Amino acid sequence: MDDDREPLFAGIKDETSRLKSDFAELLRVRWRLGKLEVQTAAHSAKRLAVAAIVALVLVLISLPVLVVALAKTLDGVLDVPFAGWLAIFGFGMLLFAAGLAWFRYRRFRAEFVGLEQSVEELREDVLWLEERLAGFVNLLRAAGGGL
Repeated sequence: MDDDREPLFAGIKDETSRLKSDFAELLRVRWRLGKLEVQTAAHSAKRLAVAAIVALVLVLISLPVLVVALAKTLDGVLDVPFAGWLAIFGFGMLLFAAGLAWFRYRRFRAEFVGLEQSVEELREDVLWLEERLAGFVNLLRAAGGGL
């Protein structure tokens, strides 16, 4: 009787072995994908931080210039060319800083994907594994039902 079962269990053993090796390869590839996505996200966040620091420095430089321009304007002596140029440069730097920060934030939002692809791949892998296990269970039922 054991000789009759041997061919049935040989197929199950082969299927189990393939399932195990496929699953190990799947985990290895998903781990690499996750690591790459985290590295990409970290690089994008670093670029955003550098742009934010540059924008902050420009704002900090602009504020004293605007204060000097305002003080010069409010002082009794109206030296319009000097105060006017100081105000133009100060507002120009503020506009540049705001534009840089806005542009970098938009680019960051467009590039930042986090782990979206890994989560989607993981969902697909769970569906694939469920299908494989359902096939394996059906194979076991067929082997047990024929006995």
